[in-house]
Amino acid sequence: MKSRLVILSALLLLWVLPLAGGALCGFPEHFFRFPPLVIHPPVHAPFLAPVFWLFAVLGLLAAGILLSAPRPVPTGSGPPRVYPVGESVSPPWPSAPIPFPLHGKLGLILMLLSWILAWSRLDLPGPAEQHTFFPLWLGFIFTLDGLVFRRCGHSLYSRRRPAFLLMFPVSALSWWYFELLNRFVQNWWYPDRLDFGPLHYLIYSSLCFSTVLPAIAQIHSLLMTFPALRHRWSHGPPLHLPRTAVLFIALGIALLPLIPRFPDPLFWATWIAPLALLAGSLELAGSRTPFHPIKNGNWTPVMSLALAALLCGFFWELWNAFSSPRWAYAVPYVNRFHLFAMPAVGYAGYLPFGPVCACFWLAWTGLICRQGSGARGQGSAGSDLPFLNPES
Repeated sequence: MKSRLVILSALLLLWVLPLAGGALCGFPEHFFRFPPLVIHPPVHAPFLAPVFWLFAVLGLLAAGILLSAPRPVPTGSGPPRVYPVGESVSPPWPSAPIPFPLHGKLGLILMLLSWILAWSRLDLPGPAEQHTFFPLWLGFIFTLDGLVFRRCGHSLYSRRRPAFLLMFPVSALSWWYFELLNRFVQNWWYPDRLDFGPLHYLIYSSLCFSTVLPAIAQIHSLLMTFPALRHRWSHGPPLHLPRTAVLFIALGIALLPLIPRFPDPLFWATWIAPLALLAGSLELAGSRTPFHPIKNGNWTPVMSLALAALLCGFFWELWNAFSSPRWAYAVPYVNRFHLFAMPAVGYAGYLPFGPVCACFWLAWTGLICRQGSGARGQGSAGSDLPFLNPES
């Protein structure tokens, strides 16, 4: 009960703190309009080379760590034993080739048809082109699931279907929170005006947002089918900081109410503040986090989640580039040198986005699943989470 209270408090603070900051310093124009109305790009601070290079260097350092970390050679015979969160063990590899499953084939067909429809600009009757995002990403999710099944004989959909289905509403709730923060910082906006009423827009957006966490989880699952990646970061340097949970919580609580007051200088806090508050609260509640195994030198969860989100981000930006409706970026200080619509250094934001998605999943499952959110040392429903234990 105590752990759930801690997690519930963290989830409430995520919403209350920025709204309290907005109430004290004022809300942006059209903040409460729903659906949102943005006709022109948001006005931000101009490009500032020192800030750009600061984030560019940080992003390159993070990418260098991802790519150059040592890969220990597994000892012993048979399939490698992997402990991504300290307990889970990878199952035996299939002895015979496994065919690509039917749901993977259907997902591939759905993905390709939706992709063609999204980019073709065909003059079709009805709103077909406006509603391609959800089927495109749903098809992508099932295609990835089929690839995972093809490689190791099981997948999230085939073996952990309740958790897989639960990820969709959790994803929608989580991304609506980032939409709230974006009402303050306005890092992205939607230039294509949609003639949707409030209910239509709510359903349409929730369906689109529901694909975020499952897509990252499926890419993460696929990455973990490669032994080189599963072992790449599992024997890193141990890092144990005293009072980590308290420091993380304090950082999140300090940043969130300041975002409405300083939206341009704190544009990066959109991803860091929720991560700090959630990770610290989960640690305080005795629950799993992507960061906990770092104490034993196992960096696999946090690093693989960062890589999964970065790869997922590439597909988000790729498919968004020629789709309608689409989103665009107006990021202060760094809005130059774009790859698709995203400023180049903006891709660094995907690195913390993977771990924060895992923390959202852990927090929500900690409230609705029995025995908490995968408490360390317990075999609860939360410990089956696809993000940290994709092969359980």
